[in-house]
Amino acid sequence: MSPIVKRIQNDQELPAKADVVVIGGGIIGATAAFFLAERGLSVALVEKGHVGCEQSSRNWGWCRQQNRDERELPLSGVALRLWDEFAAKIGEDVGFRRSGLV
Repeated sequence: MSPIVKRIQNDQELPAKADVVVIGGGIIGATAAFFLAERGLSVALVEKGHVGCEQSSRNWGWCRQQNRDERELPLSGVALRLWDEFAAKIGEDVGFRRSGLV
């Protein structure tokens, strides 16, 4: 089942300047832009399609722990914690569900 994705309004023109330009609005690009903006930086998020509709559906946000190289486990632990905190930060259901792998 594919998640329901809210389309967000985009700007028709690029900003004249930004502290950071993030290319790609998948889960990694969108959350990178969010956390940079949260730290007070001006961020331009550039996506060729719709935010959250491209690679986001395939990378799983780095939360998988099963069958992962043990060196990546600390990163997946941080990702799981951030997923748990993210919905509260933005006040929206982000669609993340812990359901395991088959």
